[in-house]
Amino acid sequence: MSKTISIISCKGGVGKTTSAVNISSYIQRQGRRVLAVDMDYQHNLSKHFGILPGHLKNSITLYDLFVAAMDDCSEEELDKLVHSAVRKSTTVDVIPATAKLSLLDKLLPTATCREFVLREILKCIKNEYDYIFIDCHPGCDLFAINALTASDSVIIPVEAHPLGLEGLDQVEKLIATVRRHLNPDLKVDGILLTKFQNNTNCCRDIRNVVKNSFGDRIHVFDEYIKYSINIAEAPEFGISIHEYAPRIEAAQSYAKIALEVMLR
Repeated sequence: MSKTISIISCKGGVGKTTSAVNISSYIQRQGRRVLAVDMDYQHNLSKHFGILPGHLKNSITLYDLFVAAMDDCSEEELDKLVHSAVRKSTTVDVIPATAKLSLLDKLLPTATCREFVLREILKCIKNEYDYIFIDCHPGCDLFAINALTASDSVIIPVEAHPLGLEGLDQVEKLIATVRRHLNPDLKVDGILLTKFQNNTNCCRDIRNVVKNSFGDRIHVFDEYIKYSINIAEAPEFGISIHEYAPRIEAAQSYAKIALEVMLR
């Protein structure tokens, strides 16, 4: 059975794409079939996997799939487009994005069944993968609603910084709204603390605040992602941290979280 997981945050710079890359890559290394969907205008997930904008000239990207689905093309045509969009990376398969995805800001609100467009796209390919990860762009908008409507569960990265908590209440409310109106089976795998520094009281305080404020209703991963410059270096080579520096603490934490996600 396939499982679709959204990585979502209302804030940028919290390690959302990094988490999507490194959790999905580790699961693929365990012999699972994994697809990553880049749903961010900045297309950092695509670039992290070595799929650069110059590689995508005249290629089908997530933007084209949204346009086709909103135009209510036939199932056969959409299926063909979706399979044409999938690109191979060093590890997982990827449905890439480019900056062109931002053009959907004006198109998506006018679409019929606008909350279900991504679900229709992924329906064409869902059974071919054990896991599908959706890297959402920062924000609680129609893109996020599409991702949550198409997902079985959610991971919420939170930077271990006082400002990192901003927007967490908003994400929780959005998940509740989607559950109530669009996807009643949506689960939360957990809140994931990122960019953690053990030697600071600030990070430890943020961890306690998250557990005390949300832990009674949302799972908080025991593992946290320790800050490491290697995390920032890996994308330059188009590979995950498990290929670039598998022995560092951050890589080992991502491995443990990936295994927990598989068990959940």
